[in-house]
Amino acid sequence: MLSEILTERNELNAAYHPVHSVSVSAGVINQVEYLGRSFAAKDTAHYHVVYNGDIVYTKSPTGNQPFGIVKQSHCLTPAAVSPLYGVYQPCSFEIGNYLHYYFLNPLNTNNYLSPLIQKGAKNTINISNQRFLENRVPLPIDDMEIQLVSDSLSALDKKIQFEYDVLTSLEIQKKFLLGNMFI
Repeated sequence: MLSEILTERNELNAAYHPVHSVSVSAGVINQVEYLGRSFAAKDTAHYHVVYNGDIVYTKSPTGNQPFGIVKQSHCLTPAAVSPLYGVYQPCSFEIGNYLHYYFLNPLNTNNYLSPLIQKGAKNTINISNQRFLENRVPLPIDDMEIQLVSDSLSALDKKIQFEYDVLTSLEIQKKFLLGNMFI
């Protein structure tokens, strides 16, 4: 059960940390930086605080994830999220990272959440933050294996990002060269 490896974080935003949202593609993101504005209430003191490594569950259906999105926060400073989100502290960063990668697959997310959720009027999702913890995820038995899987997946992500950055740089260089070639 996830309740054995995650603990709900109920800390409120008394320090007024910047408001973040959860994006399918970008994870936990600053609303102003990513969306250009904040969609938060005027007073965010009742929002939940998220720390680096926490798992965040938003009950907003989107695309091929009709039961919501589950992501690990990689924000280096504390952030605030809507009180509609569930925020959970994993027993270790590596467990949180493993869950983050597990829930990247929409099929895994849907299979995990489907038996827990009741759909309400107008397709609203009814699930409590505690109910979210009441299902199982396949986990390696050994802590070293969890560490290895977590580290390997993170290294692959860094390599993919590096290659993407190289591609972007080469595309900029190509545009520059083509722009100056015919002057």
